[in-house]
Amino acid sequence: MNVLRILQQVDRRVLYVMLIMAVTLPFFVKFRLPMAISPPTKALYDAIEALPENSFVLFGPDYSAGTRGENGAQTEALIRHLMIMWHKKKVRFGMLAFDPQGKTLAQGITMRLQEEYNAQNYGIKEGVSWVNFGYRVDQQNFVRALVKDVPGTLLKDIHDKSVADLPVMQGIHSAKDVAMILDVNPTANYAIYIQFMQSPYKIPMGLAPTAVMAPEAFNYLDSGQLVGMLQGLQGAVEYEQLLNTFGRATRASNSLSAAHLLIIGFILLGNIAMILERMKGRKAGGAA
Repeated sequence: MNVLRILQQVDRRVLYVMLIMAVTLPFFVKFRLPMAISPPTKALYDAIEALPENSFVLFGPDYSAGTRGENGAQTEALIRHLMIMWHKKKVRFGMLAFDPQGKTLAQGITMRLQEEYNAQNYGIKEGVSWVNFGYRVDQQNFVRALVKDVPGTLLKDIHDKSVADLPVMQGIHSAKDVAMILDVNPTANYAIYIQFMQSPYKIPMGLAPTAVMAPEAFNYLDSGQLVGMLQGLQGAVEYEQLLNTFGRATRASNSLSAAHLLIIGFILLGNIAMILERMKGRKAGGAA
């Protein structure tokens, strides 16, 4: 049996099965791959850690199902941190979406995390610790009105409850009462927050774009208009490492890494087998 020849002619169905296993197993088996934390990720983490007691954070889940792989993982990582900050410093947050799917996607993540952390006696409650304002249109004009009168512009949350009457909104009247803006956004619309809210009122702002949009945001990061940034899925993985948690981002990243390593291994093995077989053929020809 010529092992070198077999290695070059493995049935593709065997390769597909191995690839499926490599993609699937990391979602069930916990392991961490070594990585360095990028400065933008660490800066955002530190900025949230430095929030004062009883702060209010405006959170923008401005994405749809098409970018859920990256933006959903970023949303989960950031909301985890905000819930931890509620436990530490009673930091509250309100979610405002300018994408019609964003409010629903973020609501599902937040409810699941609320249940997870309340099992650890964090005491998180919708309407007290956080609120979902739902979806709004015409972002530019809405933000311009929001900075002057937060409850008067938002009016009601997704459950049709008056925003002004919610405990989570106590003391929140205008942009001056917002301690930080966090926007999860696969487009350049985050610049509206920078133009009409962050810059005029000097509110710290963090951004979580998709990996392809991250390079455009570095200008704002370098100018100090952004305090930090999560760059795609990798940024979310780094953030989970800072939080010492094993969540959605780490599982997805491990799945991708395992698939890439398997493919690289196949390529190396096939080429090594081909080279060795040729060398063996030359030796056999020389001996004859």
